Amino acid sequence: MTSPSVAVRILVVDDDAAVGWALQQALQGAGYQVLLAADAAVAQRLLKRQPVELIITDIRMPGITGLELLSVVKASQPHLPVIVSTAHGTMETAIAAIAQGAFDYLPKPLDLDRTLAVVRRALGEDRLAAAAAPTTADPDQAIIGSSPVMQEVYRRIAAAAATDLDVLISGASGTGKELIARSLHRYSTRREGPFVAINCGALPEPLVIRELFGDDAHGASRATNHFPGRIEAAAGGTLFLDEVTELPAVAQVALLRFLEDPRLNSLTISVRVIAATTRDLPKLIASSAFREDLAYRLKAVTIAVPLLSQRLDDLPALVRFFLARIARRLGRPVALTDGAMEQLHRHGWPGNIRELKHTIDEAAVLATGGVIGPEHVALPTANVTDDPSPTALRAAVTGLANRLLKSHPGEVHQRATDTLEELLFRAALAQTEGNQLRAAELLGINRITLKKRMDQFGIVNS
Repeated sequence: MTSPSVAVRILVVDDDAAVGWALQQALQGAGYQVLLAADAAVAQRLLKRQPVELIITDIRMPGITGLELLSVVKASQPHLPVIVSTAHGTMETAIAAIAQGAFDYLPKPLDLDRTLAVVRRALGEDRLAAAAAPTTADPDQAIIGSSPVMQEVYRRIAAAAATDLDVLISGASGTGKELIARSLHRYSTRREGPFVAINCGALPEPLVIRELFGDDAHGASRATNHFPGRIEAAAGGTLFLDEVTELPAVAQVALLRFLEDPRLNSLTISVRVIAATTRDLPKLIASSAFREDLAYRLKAVTIAVPLLSQRLDDLPALVRFFLARIARRLGRPVALTDGAMEQLHRHGWPGNIRELKHTIDEAAVLATGGVIGPEHVALPTANVTDDPSPTALRAAVTGLANRLLKSHPGEVHQRATDTLEELLFRAALAQTEGNQLRAAELLGINRITLKKRMDQFGIVNS
């Protein structure tokens, strides 16, 4: 984070002299120049005489309200950031402020640490790790990543796509198994045919055979009211059986018969089957919950999808991809600070890619000013690992070291030290419910040192 220039001028508009004075002291202490206005009319006169880089305004004031001032400012200077605050906030005022272009909305009494963090972000002083502008086209549903584990996935996709063999994709929930299945279809000789996806766990058990095989499963005539079933719908293309291990025993038998010889089910169609599972297939086979012969038939080629925690080198590229998608949906640019990216790197990601997407989407919505900071990222703090064992901790630290050695040569020691120190500070503050004096005593450091490092890390007491 860069230090503010002495030329940066901020206009504070508040009819409460005590609030104005407190903000002035905090902002001047951070190196900014401050202009004070007791109401919106005075603020408008000041703006005509000298430019400012930021406005912080109360909403409820005598005469012209803060929302009216916001509207006037945005009409003449649409790119001038305005932060609004109020002690009488309602859902309606918050929505109105954001709809009119406020950078952020802060409730009173103001948390000065949080206010300073928002000010720095509004002025563009936080270093950005990624940014995206809205485009007219949705980013392609590509598989993102170039880490070694993903290179192996690509190798297997390329090899399998060139054949017509069935494929079994294994991996935890949220890792992107359907995306891989669609890529296999897209690059196969069946690409002009349909891609039909079925969640086997969602099929009603009494009707599962009919859902898969249609009327042919019962030998019904195809002349009237024919129900084709999912397999027939995929004729000439690809059938994707997600969570295939959830199929009941009777459906497993019928599927095996079809794979061995479609004519046994009165179907003479050609379909390539790609199956996926999140479960431990060998364990299911051992417990007789899944047929071993069907498993061998399905996994002519296997693709194991890695966890997001095993491919954190791909995190920046994934973040940029999801930022581009949410920027298009929101219709405005979205950026993410270095501090927020560091927070994402420290998370364990039990929900994998799906969890990352939802985290970025939520953060982008909450960051009404378009810049995602650490406070917008809804993740547990101090999360190096959920497993306190020395082995897990060593693995987490080794992963951090490898990422830093690759991405920040020459800064590895300082960045690693900063990361661990920030985790300690956040844990101590959480344990002391934000009491900085008690947290400093726990850590064995001076409170001034703690406060200085909190500012550097962007830690905001809430």
